[in-house]
Formats: sequence, C-alpha cells, structure tokens
Amino acid sequence: MFKKILSLFKTQSELVSPLTDSVSAAAVPTATAIPPRMARSRRKKKKSDSDWISVPQEPTTAELLLGLPSEYKVLNDLLVTNPKSRSGYSQIDHVVIGPRAIFVIETRNLTTGEIRGGRREANWSVSSSRVKMYNPLMQHRARVEAIQAHLGDYKRVRLVSMVTFTNRCRISVDPDVRYVNSDEMVIYDHELVETIQRKTERLEAELPETLYKEQDTQMIWNMLNAANTTDYQVRAEHMAKAKGIK
Repeated sequence: MFKKILSLFKTQSELVSPLTDSVSAAAVPTATAIPPRMARSRRKKKKSDSDWISVPQEPTTAELLLGLPSEYKVLNDLLVTNPKSRSGYSQIDHVVIGPRAIFVIETRNLTTGEIRGGRREANWSVSSSRVKMYNPLMQHRARVEAIQAHLGDYKRVRLVSMVTFTNRCRISVDPDVRYVNSDEMVIYDHELVETIQRKTERLEAELPETLYKEQDTQMIWNMLNAANTTDYQVRAEHMAKAKGIK
C-alpha cells in the first residue's frame, strides 16, 4: 500500500514529458519537423556542370568571309552616299573585292519559314508570316548601284549581287537565282564563301582577260573605304529615316 501511495507523488516531468514532447512537435511545426523526404523535394535542385549543354555560336558573315583566300579584300558595314535614297545614303552589309568581280552582299536574319518568290515578282511570301516580303534582290539593286557610283575608274568591273538567309529557313525561290551563272543570287549564309569562289572560277573560264591584279583590288578597297561614312550621328539619322521614323 505504501508503494502505491508513493508512486502518486512522482514528479510531473517523469509522467508527461514523453507525451508533451510528441504533442508539441505536432502542434507547432518547425523547419526541423519537416520529414526528410519532403525537405528534399522542396529544395531547388542545382544543375551540375554536366547538366549544361553547350550550344556553339554561329559565326557571323564577317567571320565567314575571313575564310576567303588572301586575294579577296573585304569591307563590312559600309554607309555610302546615294542621292536616290530617302536618307541620302545606302547601307551595305558586306563588300568583297575579288580578282574577277565585286560581290555586294546583304544578310537577312529571317530564322523560320519557307521563302517563295520569283526573280521578277515584287513581293515574296514567307510561310511563317502573313506579311509579304519585298523582293530582296530588287531592294538590293539600289545598294549595288550605290557601290558602282563610288568606283571611279573601275566602274566597268563586274558587280555580283548576293542576298543570304540563315539555314534555319527554307529558300524556295526562282531557280535562276540559286546558281552561280547569275549575277543576282539568293543563297544560304553557309554557302557564301564557296559560292564566291565558284563564281570567280566561272568568270575566269568565261572571260579570262578580266583579271584584276592585287594593286587594282587594293585601289578599289581604298576608294570604297574612303567613301564609307563613320560619323555616328549621320548613321543614326540614316537608320531613323530608313525605318520611316521622323
């Protein structure tokens, strides 16, 4: 009997602490109360170096043109006077001066869609857009003429107009402008260097006498480089007028 009475006087902590601890943990959730599996699911997974896929950057047209042999001379991003244009200037993306011809190049950054059109059609269609594209060869003719106007004594040199598109779109245009026998061509940008060299070989076979020596190509480069406008303000005004912005 005495032992039973004594057991009634045991400390409260000895009787209730296990129950109290379990109840308090359930009633008052804390960061440590989250089950380990749940805690892992809430943590943001960090990507290891092996998870990242390196996407190679495509070379620019200027970088592609570095692959031409040394007898070709290149000018990039020219702005020359042209009294026939709205701004009084024409901007040409690239000019390549070769031993048989001058290649005037415009790059288009269209990345998707199928391009359809004829050489003499004013408007071409793009499957990824409802808006018609103005025939880029017709648009580029004014730039070719602007280059010719600055050639001085070399105005009779052969001029070849080239418009390039990325290989992420599809060119389905007049076959005549897809071959090197034409002086107006529409090609993919990765075909540019090879097409310039093939066109040069064709001109050499057709007209072997039309060979320009290195001093001639250097003289043409000097004239076009001198005609190039580098003034930032003039270039900004040209861009604004070209886009129809007052």
